Amino acid sequence: MLKGYEKFKVPDMNKTRYMTWEVNWNEGDPVTNECKVIRVTFPNGDLMSIKREHLNAILFALGNSEEQRQMVPQTLHRSKWYETILGITAMKNIQKGEKINVRVKIPLPTVSEEVVSEMKRDVLKKGLTRFLKR
Repeated sequence: MLKGYEKFKVPDMNKTRYMTWEVNWNEGDPVTNECKVIRVTFPNGDLMSIKREHLNAILFALGNSEEQRQMVPQTLHRSKWYETILGITAMKNIQKGEKINVRVKIPLPTVSEEVVSEMKRDVLKKGLTRFLKR
């Protein structure tokens, strides 16, 4: 995620006009910091603010399965199971001295492995470029 001010010029298909996208433009406002809001300036001078969640949803919907996999943090969990049979000697309600065998499956502590980390800046730019070329 970008921590400082960043400005992107986004051309139209003919590359004659540009939109300007800005993030973190006001250091004193916590609402606009940490790329929470993107400010878009259109060629005619109109301003628009877009929440990051909305932009991510659009990019996710337009991406193919590989790009979607890169945008979503995923974790692979491998766990091992210990399986054993416990022998129990009953004292009441069943014939005294009768043994009952119970199969028990116990999970051992999980080992986690990170498969895909958080979306990186270059992935965002690649997705943004792909989105704008359509």
